[in-house]
Amino acid sequence: MKHNLYIIWKSDNELGIPVVDEQHRAIISVINTLHYFTIHNMGKEVLESILITLKEYTKYHFMLEENVMEMEGYPDFDHHQKLHNQLAIKMKQISSKIKIEHDPGELLKFLRDWWLNHICVEDRKYAEFINNKTGGV
Repeated sequence: MKHNLYIIWKSDNELGIPVVDEQHRAIISVINTLHYFTIHNMGKEVLESILITLKEYTKYHFMLEENVMEMEGYPDFDHHQKLHNQLAIKMKQISSKIKIEHDPGELLKFLRDWWLNHICVEDRKYAEFINNKTGGV
């Protein structure tokens, strides 16, 4: 039986802000859990609870990130916050569709693409600003 991960966390994904890196790994873990249950034809059974977990954990994660950016005076804070808001809207749209269709494939692809891009591109911008300014949080 295969137990492949959908997203493999790499050291390249780390931003150097320990609490943020831990939360990113947790979000990736939830996505991998959904993938596991999906490939074992149990996605429908866990879909609702995983959607709730992703929604709630993402909300707290964004609050933490935004707090860190504000405290450190990140100059592109407003843009980053808009990206967070866009994810919340898109997640709500996809979640509504999935609750009807019971097919988490679209959600998995969206989450992988969004999170990896967000962590490796957008989050890296504020992390570099903060790490250059403070030597890390």
